[in-house]
Amino acid sequence: MRKEKTEALPGPDYARREHLRQHHELQILFDISSALHCSPHLQDVLQRALMSILGTLKFKMGAIYLARETSDEQWLLELAAHHGFSATLLNCIQFLSIPTNLMDKYHHQQPVRWFPASKITFTALRERMEEEGIEEIICISLMSQKKVLGLLYVTNDGALQLKPDRSEFLTTIGQQLGVSIQNAQLFDSVERAKSELEISFDAIQHSIFLVDRRMRIYRVNRTSEMVYGKVEDLLGKKYTQVLYGKDQPHLECPIWACLWGGQPVQREGPHPRWGGYYHYYAFPVFNPTGSLERVVYYEKDATEARKLEQRLQQTERLKALGTLAAGIAHEIRNPLATINFNTQMLQRELHLDAAQQQMFDDVLKEIRKMDRIVQQVLHFARPREPQFQPNQLNEVVRYCMDMAKAYLVKANVVVCLDTSDGLPSVVMDFSQICQVVMNVIINAIESMPNGGNLTVATERQDDPPSLVLQVTDTGTGILEEDKDRIFDPFFTRKPEGTGMGLSISRQILEKHGAFVDVETEPGKGTTFRIIFPLKPVVPQIEPAPEPGDAIMESKPAIQ
Repeated sequence: MRKEKTEALPGPDYARREHLRQHHELQILFDISSALHCSPHLQDVLQRALMSILGTLKFKMGAIYLARETSDEQWLLELAAHHGFSATLLNCIQFLSIPTNLMDKYHHQQPVRWFPASKITFTALRERMEEEGIEEIICISLMSQKKVLGLLYVTNDGALQLKPDRSEFLTTIGQQLGVSIQNAQLFDSVERAKSELEISFDAIQHSIFLVDRRMRIYRVNRTSEMVYGKVEDLLGKKYTQVLYGKDQPHLECPIWACLWGGQPVQREGPHPRWGGYYHYYAFPVFNPTGSLERVVYYEKDATEARKLEQRLQQTERLKALGTLAAGIAHEIRNPLATINFNTQMLQRELHLDAAQQQMFDDVLKEIRKMDRIVQQVLHFARPREPQFQPNQLNEVVRYCMDMAKAYLVKANVVVCLDTSDGLPSVVMDFSQICQVVMNVIINAIESMPNGGNLTVATERQDDPPSLVLQVTDTGTGILEEDKDRIFDPFFTRKPEGTGMGLSISRQILEKHGAFVDVETEPGKGTTFRIIFPLKPVVPQIEPAPEPGDAIMESKPAIQ
């Protein structure tokens, strides 16, 4: 009888090796998945996954490269994770430049490729592998949704060397690692966007509050913390206690209106706690169901901007008034001169009794007063151009104080002079600025008919850079209804005043690029602050040296 030939069945050793291989493969896939769950950060995911692959397969060296720049001709890949390389080798292999057509093969034809170590173009790396007895490397494309994200290189030198029949398994590794990379990159981008948003939120130079429906403060930015107190003292507190110092909102509260109406609200006016002039905004925030969840409250200090706007408006009014005043003054000046001449002629030619003589004296006195007003109007309408020269502000102050010394003693005013040393020079017309300072000092003295204290101080400010002259008195102050009118021409409460002094002073300061602010409280005194802005010093920066011609050439790891 003819015996039939039968195939030998696999022995127990083969089954054990196959079982071990499957165990290792499952372990690698599990470790890659675990790497993403252990840490969502890309660098941790890549390093953990690479160490798991090398450790399970007993490979000595490995590297993961991620795509950084792509073009029609080249892909630039950057080293993102590595193991088994010295510091010298790492400097050599930081970047890979691979032709686009070769990357297309990784994507469409061969996601996994085996190469002999001799194909490596990095000389130092090739020599290291020869020393270690490494003959072969494996390159695995890292893909997600049919897109190549990078390449994984491992040395195929362990006890469990992988053959081309394991391409499907290695492709699975590349796909799972690619998905992990994409998820980690998405997480990093979200974290980066969150960080940028928080930085932008804290960088806003105005107070911002997030208020919930219970009227509690949910979040604040850094400016709010600087203005209203420490963040731990603000969060969870009723916003009315923080903003208004009371339990209930006031009638014009924008947050309350937004909470009830569910619409954006805008207000403006004095701050309930510290005055000034503010713009207030409240914006509703709705949850996915459409219910109002929070209110974003934003307040902007517009005090300085409002003052600047008022100065600009007043400047325009003064320009128009100056043109009109010049024409009127010229029309009055000629007939006034005729009246003055004829009155003096009549006074000399007529025989007048005492009463008539007094009447003529009164007429001449009023004519001289009218002439003085006309002269001031003409000076206001067409002031002489300032003669700019570098001068010290402290010298102006000392000169004016000497001029007013007798007046101060007569008025029983005690002077405190506080001038800062080391002030920079200011380009100014000395006599015109003296005229401004004398006008402010005389007004201060006249506001203290029973004597008082006068403080004159100079200082330098850094924000914004400026020199400040401050004149403070303890006089009667300025009435609230007069605060916006004191710089108007012809406005005065003094019986003998012309109302031109402050108008001309402001005009002089404007020609110097300076301005004046006033703080007053009726019955307690007034402070005039004359501010001379300083031009910022622009540092001279040496030109950067031209870059050298040496360019580090990037090469692909595999030819």
